[in-house]
Amino acid sequence: MRQLVSILATSLLLISTAMAKDASTPEKKIADYEAALGEAMIHKDIATLTNLVGDDWTIQSESGTMGTKAGFINDVKSGTLVVSSFKLHDLHVRVVGNVAFVQGFDDEKSSYNGKDNSGTYNWLDVWENRGGRWVSVATQLTKVEAKP
Repeated sequence: MRQLVSILATSLLLISTAMAKDASTPEKKIADYEAALGEAMIHKDIATLTNLVGDDWTIQSESGTMGTKAGFINDVKSGTLVVSSFKLHDLHVRVVGNVAFVQGFDDEKSSYNGKDNSGTYNWLDVWENRGGRWVSVATQLTKVEAKP
């Protein structure tokens, strides 16, 4: 009996480990997409950015300005926005039906119009599952000021 319990316990452990390795949950996919967005900005991978950002995407910065997908893609393509380093942390993904809310931080080295914008940013991204494909539809971005 003890051997049977041990075999069952081992089997359950192996099954749960295999399931964890295949963690294709929406939360995991979206966290991976967030990382892919950062990498795509670094490498000016317009195809990935175009695929992950919805055509109706908007962004609001701490200055209150609103941006669009077309403007974002153009800024990356033209070199107006340059990101040389992008490290995500403290990422929290919450999926509610076909919508996901992602709150997180990134430490980045970046510039916009030649002006250094490097630092830590916190943000809220909203993703929507459209026909089985997750796309980012809205972003709110705030730079975190260093505490004295």
